[in-house]
Amino acid sequence: MAATATEEHQPVATGIRIREISTSNVWQWLSAGWSDIQKAPVASLLYGANLAVLSIAITFSVLISRSYYLLPLLLAGFLLVAPFFGIGPYSLSQRLERGEKRPGLRDAISAWTGNSVQLLNMGIVLVVCLLVWAMVANLVFVLFQPGPTPANWMGFVTMLLGTWGGVQLLVVGTYAGGIIALVVFAISAVSIPMLIDRQVGVFEAINTSWLAVRMNIAPMLLWAAILVAIILSGFLTLYLGLIIGFPLAAHATWHAYRDLVVYCD
Repeated sequence: MAATATEEHQPVATGIRIREISTSNVWQWLSAGWSDIQKAPVASLLYGANLAVLSIAITFSVLISRSYYLLPLLLAGFLLVAPFFGIGPYSLSQRLERGEKRPGLRDAISAWTGNSVQLLNMGIVLVVCLLVWAMVANLVFVLFQPGPTPANWMGFVTMLLGTWGGVQLLVVGTYAGGIIALVVFAISAVSIPMLIDRQVGVFEAINTSWLAVRMNIAPMLLWAAILVAIILSGFLTLYLGLIIGFPLAAHATWHAYRDLVVYCD
């Protein structure tokens, strides 16, 4: 994917450069992602549908157990581990880029085989970030919960929005979660596609992602906001929006990686 911004590159490691881009590149990533869905619609949408079904099942379990306070934690946690869920669509985009015709779901699943150990290590990093968020969220809940845990969903919403303690809980929790989410975005924006594409280590991939975000603050913040908007749209449509939205975001992430990271070999 050709860059529309300056062709200035900054070194990351031997043979790897980061390209500086503009915000216009972000919309090109989305366009390229939509094109990939059209080229491999069955595999892409099945991937999104499976994720939607899993999300519905988890939410249903939480509601049945009346653990309503877990929903905000889980929804925010989804944003933290979402880059790992995108491995399949990343692989589909890679295969389409190579000229393969309509790669299937099996091809997406086989993405693990190329660099499985480092991909697993990256998954562990994201899980650790999720656990950190869970501990922070639990601490915020304990400190700011205004009273006993509500017995139903409406009671939880009323407590959250209708009491001073609930508002404090919402604001502080959102702020803390936002900081953690930004850090996770910075280390995972292009790291997992890089691990699929190249035989590199997890720390090299994380460092490359961190520098790509740091060198392109405005475009990457826009990209982060778009990703959050896509995921939130999926939640607000009772997860049905994830069927299209998640594959779109994942395919576009592959093109973000290809646009940002340049190899000199």
